[in-house]
Amino acid sequence: MRNQFNLFFYTVLFVLTAGVLTSCTEEDSISDTTTEDKPYVVALQVLGSNDEAADYLVQTANLENGIITSEGQGVEQTGWRYFAQVDQSVFSIGYYDDNNCIGYRLNAQGELEEYGRFVFEKTLDCMAPADENTLLAMEVPRSGDSKRVLHVIDVDNVSVKRKVETDIYKPEGDTLVKWPTGMVVRDDRLFVSFYPLSPSGDFTTPSVDSAQVAIFSYPEMEFQKAIYDNRTSPVGVYGNATGLLETDNGDLYTFSSSSLAAGFTKQTRPSGILRIKSGTTEFDPDYFLNIEEATNGGKIVHFSYVGNGKAIARIVTDDSALWGAFSPNNPICKLVIVDLNAATVTGISDVPLHGAQYATPALVENGKVYMSISTPTDAHVYEIDPETATAQKGAVIEGLEAKGIYNLN
Repeated sequence: MRNQFNLFFYTVLFVLTAGVLTSCTEEDSISDTTTEDKPYVVALQVLGSNDEAADYLVQTANLENGIITSEGQGVEQTGWRYFAQVDQSVFSIGYYDDNNCIGYRLNAQGELEEYGRFVFEKTLDCMAPADENTLLAMEVPRSGDSKRVLHVIDVDNVSVKRKVETDIYKPEGDTLVKWPTGMVVRDDRLFVSFYPLSPSGDFTTPSVDSAQVAIFSYPEMEFQKAIYDNRTSPVGVYGNATGLLETDNGDLYTFSSSSLAAGFTKQTRPSGILRIKSGTTEFDPDYFLNIEEATNGGKIVHFSYVGNGKAIARIVTDDSALWGAFSPNNPICKLVIVDLNAATVTGISDVPLHGAQYATPALVENGKVYMSISTPTDAHVYEIDPETATAQKGAVIEGLEAKGIYNLN
């Protein structure tokens, strides 16, 4: 799916961005600031040699203005990468045939540097922090009925403390692969959202009649049960570990996409949001937000918690093409604020239609949300106020997109 980027778009975007750069003064460029004044680390995807996309980790002073660029700075990554943050560390995780996980931190001089790495066997496709020194990452075979492997990673040492094999959930007679889409540790339990896939490796979704979450003891990692709800479809989407989120009061929320553009080849239930109340291990029968019926709604392909009972979400406006959401040159996504308590959806009109992204969490800081927004002509960081559902265009992204935005101070 990730290889479906349009190379023509890359070239056009590169030329347009270059034009922006030549019109800016040296004072406009964030890259002129010393590293001591650059607390933000951006996982930047740019157009590399031979029209191939390349990932960089670059530092920047702010997100509101200027240009975020890899020119003359940054740490080039090998191949396509996932990125995940735990406390003051960011992890660069290889995809497909690149099996290195690399930890980065800011040193005493404020410079980004590698401080450790380890090798894994197969792609780690779902990541989530368990605490300030533990990253959980799920190794997921692409086909067949091989078990998933949960890696418990020591953040300080950048090493695997433990591996746990699991089917996630496999009742008798069930041959479908369970693909993880989110993980949350709450109290003494690990909640894992997932969706069933064909074991053939073609990513078809033959079973879409319910939302499902598996529950394990933590840290023992012993399977306890799986819970179901047939008011909506399987939870989460491929390539994003945001299918499951926890709010300030300990409630858990799931989103179900039911979207062809997000990879679901079959749809029988509406896109929606469910709740698992704090202290419980069942879906709340009194809560269901049908996103497709909501004002300003549609089908969700991404959401992130932004505080005060609210989430920011991407909703597709055109669900006609398989995997159509995840390309910057296909602007079919709008941005909305979901008030989880009031069960309402509010559109953010200041953000243009854009393409969704794989593995792109939102940065929440001082009551504002920072996200990468890519259109067929340019890419910017946007600063969003979730209380007013308004946004301001921020720094220019010199490249295709920011796959992650982190503050490591």
